[in-house]
Amino acid sequence: MLHLFSVFAILYRLTIRWKRSGVYLLLGIGISFLFLIRPVSASGTVLLQSRDVRMTIALAELQAFIADEATSPELQQFWQETNHNPADVKQWLTTEITPPPEVRQVGSEFVLLQINKVVGDPLGRESLEPLRTAFERALKDDNSFSILNVLENYPESSVRLEVHRLEQVYTDVNSLVTRIEPLLNIAQALLPELLCDCNLPTESPDVSLSQARIDYNQARRDIAALLPIAAPTTKLGNEKLVEARTIDSTDPALIALEPSDSPALANKELRFRFGPFGRSMSMQDLTRFAETGELPSGWGFFFNVAGVDPEIVRSALTQEVSVSLRFLDQTLNNLLGEYLLYQVGQVIQTRSNTANIQALRSASVLSAADDNHLSLLEILQRYPTPQVTINGARLARLGRNASRFQAQGGVRATAVSIEDWLVQLQASAAETLCTCDQPVGEQPPIGPAMATVMTTPTLDPIERAQFLPANWQPVAPHREDQGIIKVVWLQGTPYEMGYQHGQYLHDEIASLGSDIMGALRFAGRGLALGRLAAHRSYPEIAQECQGLTDATQDIGMTIEACLVLAYGDVYQAIFGTALPDVLFWDGCAQWVATGDATKDGRLYHGSTLDNNKKPVDYIMNNPVVFVRQPNDGLPHVFITYPGMIWPNWGLNTAGITVGLDTVHAGHNELSFEGGSNVQIMAQILNTATSFAEARQIMDSEPRVHANLIMITDGKSKQAGAFEFTGRNLGVRELQDNGVVYVTNHIVLEEMFDRQRFPLSQSSLSRFDRFAQLMEPNGVSSLYGTIDPAAMAKIGRDRVNPDTLEASPLKVFDDDASPGGNGSMRQGIYDPDRLLLWVAAGQPPVPENPFVCFSLGEMLNFPDATPCESPAL
Repeated sequence: MLHLFSVFAILYRLTIRWKRSGVYLLLGIGISFLFLIRPVSASGTVLLQSRDVRMTIALAELQAFIADEATSPELQQFWQETNHNPADVKQWLTTEITPPPEVRQVGSEFVLLQINKVVGDPLGRESLEPLRTAFERALKDDNSFSILNVLENYPESSVRLEVHRLEQVYTDVNSLVTRIEPLLNIAQALLPELLCDCNLPTESPDVSLSQARIDYNQARRDIAALLPIAAPTTKLGNEKLVEARTIDSTDPALIALEPSDSPALANKELRFRFGPFGRSMSMQDLTRFAETGELPSGWGFFFNVAGVDPEIVRSALTQEVSVSLRFLDQTLNNLLGEYLLYQVGQVIQTRSNTANIQALRSASVLSAADDNHLSLLEILQRYPTPQVTINGARLARLGRNASRFQAQGGVRATAVSIEDWLVQLQASAAETLCTCDQPVGEQPPIGPAMATVMTTPTLDPIERAQFLPANWQPVAPHREDQGIIKVVWLQGTPYEMGYQHGQYLHDEIASLGSDIMGALRFAGRGLALGRLAAHRSYPEIAQECQGLTDATQDIGMTIEACLVLAYGDVYQAIFGTALPDVLFWDGCAQWVATGDATKDGRLYHGSTLDNNKKPVDYIMNNPVVFVRQPNDGLPHVFITYPGMIWPNWGLNTAGITVGLDTVHAGHNELSFEGGSNVQIMAQILNTATSFAEARQIMDSEPRVHANLIMITDGKSKQAGAFEFTGRNLGVRELQDNGVVYVTNHIVLEEMFDRQRFPLSQSSLSRFDRFAQLMEPNGVSSLYGTIDPAAMAKIGRDRVNPDTLEASPLKVFDDDASPGGNGSMRQGIYDPDRLLLWVAAGQPPVPENPFVCFSLGEMLNFPDATPCESPAL
């Protein structure tokens, strides 16, 4: 499409050429008419920026570059000088972002603020209206858009494009539009449960606890949640951090709160807005009001006209929020931290209502700098602009929420946590939140996405008894360490097993540190993700989390934080690295052999837990084998790490094994109406006695996101790789030759196009190497000789399938081989004989011994098969 300046240039040249032909006047009128009826609709020039390097080019030149047409020498020099790969720039500019079908409205103000980091006003100002116009024009019929679409539709003559931030902003915007905002919108429906006593769900009591014990624990948790808690094992705690800053108490910027007569407040002016009403107050007067309750002349009448109780406003201003400076510094610069600042910015704003996030980030850090506390009043005093606008209506609602929250259970706290404050801030957007006086039938309905009900599969006691010795008694809960591997026996109800988990691994969970605990509480309570997880999890998950929390609340664990971990695979798929990396790994592989492929005809299953590029220390340092003995399920093993109440892999006494691999779903394959894949794996271990039963559970349970799960049955020698997304599922069963293997891409023809492209070259290479090692005609085939030692050899293999050269042992992630792909733990299973081997420790992990465990011996089965040797 020709732009206006291009049309003008063409008409001008035609005018000069044809003016002797008598059409000069006609063309002049045409040009004037064009200007009258066709305003500027898109930018003509683009200001390219990469940090301090700037270049102005025509939009047409940028479009030609993207279309792989001729690139000017100046633009080539720009890419070279700024060290940008042109192919990457094209990718981030042109890759479309498409929200899920459930999302009907795209482009919230928070999304526009993220886009404004790379596209917008040439001077870098936060001018959202032109950006909103560009965004609306860029949206296609299917609601998809690209950063280039937005840039092309920018309605001003010039537009800024900050290339150095392009990849991060594309990633953030894509996450926001396709995953995070849809989920947060669902979670916000749970805010009444966090603020209104009437809407709090009744806790399902555990039969082993008296009602008095339940009431006591609930009261204790309510009080503890309002107090700042730090993990005692953290080497650099909040107090030491403040000391390390060597704060000068004479620095006015670091004094906790200025008194009302402070000269530093003299030049600050606040503008309160209550709908159509507005009035100004000095910072000194506002501080005096907060200190004494004394209002300036005329303000009592103003509050009365606005229908606002002054004491409610005062409560909102003075409510103390406990938060560490370290947490603020780490959190406020990522996507979820900016979301918090955005929420505060709905109450406190700059005069122009721009750059609120930046101003609030500065004011919040200064407010918490000396005492790890802040308040709205303190933020206002530290605000970097002399004029501040306050949304009075939301401030009043925030005060009401603060009063309601503090009064829950008869407790009135001196300070609330940052996550509870975020709940109040989000809830202040609603004029009516609590509906306690409405009959149940008139309560607002929960949306369909919230109505997901996870029904626990059951196991008939008679069927359970077939896989247990006669008169068998569970082994008492305890812990034994086998080198770095922690072996923990759990027994009883979900609550009891959760409590034992927290009791025996207390110090390991504490090693997460206060930063990660704080982030989990922030997400779990502040964003209502804990409550959402509770709604989407099996009922016993919340009970087990309650037990774990009761055993570890002294180190900062809360029920909401535990529930975030329990639903962690879903939140990994939704939020990516915006949450702590203890939730994340990216890689893994499973391999299975039986029949003619093995030396003895038995079925063997191998697993590797991998991570891209670097190890996750918490996972590496804390391998755990849980021997779980539920009252109403099959005894089974989880192989995982402390604080997780789900398995990476596992084995039950019926000879069923499960193992998990990551895969990335394609467009529209994410669902917002399902449960956790790792929780489904736990249900299989708890109740499935055959491959058919395990498959039925996989087929029937609703899921949110994609994974690859290997399931085997050692007794029937069946196995299958379940390749699925949030909306579709297929099973790649054991091949006729007795082998099946899976890396991190989908293979089934009917499922193939439902994954994200391009496919990972690492996944393809490792898949090829498994074929070379396991197929009958592979160049390195072990077919027909596979036993536990050969399974370990496959797991240790570091050979590139293309070059047939092994990567050095010092390379953590070679992106090509089963044993060199960043392995953090490996396992081998002989499910028929209930044997398993685990390799753990420092990298290269597969080179460490595979320590043998007999599940039968660990359960004191009289006919248990023992390990032939301590390790492979």
